Amino acid sequence: MDLRTERLIDRKQGLRRLLARAPADCPLKYTEYIDGSGMALFQRVCDLDLEGIIAKHKSGPYVAERENSTWFKIRNRGYSQMQGREELFERERHKEPVPGWHSCDLACASLEAVN
Repeated sequence: MDLRTERLIDRKQGLRRLLARAPADCPLKYTEYIDGSGMALFQRVCDLDLEGIIAKHKSGPYVAERENSTWFKIRNRGYSQMQGREELFERERHKEPVPGWHSCDLACASLEAVN
């Protein structure tokens, strides 16, 4: 079933139902989403020394074209595992076909506007 035109929250519900039937040793796991409190979530991610967060519009469809992407990857600039591997974290959105890859400044500005 093609769910790309459905809202993100509807696609996630379908994924949750599908993965609920998966065996316990399945390498795929469902991840809950957090609605709101983006700045507080990002601060906690930084405190835990995690790479970052993905911010998506909950009512947005899946968009394959990077020029029309509706999500942001917001990375923790202080992430400790980035040291020595900076080239893996410094890609620019216009240089690589990675939908949603935005600079932290742009993504953080969007989060501040929402909160």
